Amino acid sequence: MSNVVEFPIQPKVEVLAEQITTLQESLLSRFDQLTDHYVASRQLETECNELQERYDTLVMKYAAAVGEENLPLGILEYCTKVVASFDADMGELSLELEDESAVAGEPAKKEDKAVDDSLVEFMDSITKFIRTKMDELQ
Repeated sequence: MSNVVEFPIQPKVEVLAEQITTLQESLLSRFDQLTDHYVASRQLETECNELQERYDTLVMKYAAAVGEENLPLGILEYCTKVVASFDADMGELSLELEDESAVAGEPAKKEDKAVDDSLVEFMDSITKFIRTKMDELQ
């Protein structure tokens, strides 16, 4: 008869430990990337909000100078201070400016930078916690 070699069914402990370590490193790298992207997206969102506020303020100043009824539609397309209404009886669509205080030239409030700083601190603490737990597992 021939010699039959039986292969082990259970993987070796060393191989499992190596795979776990490799996956831990991959997870840590991905969480770091995720944190970086999340913080970057929040910063981009803040920049977009600031640009939107500047745009709205300029549109309102322009509306105060030329009159609301003389605003070109292209300008109103990006303005968040425009309220559209439809009169079903007359079949007319009308656009109105929402914020009268902005027409008078009052500056819009800016987002607090402390929110971004606290977000970065929070994400850093999560990353530190994950690293600590991974170090404990090794």
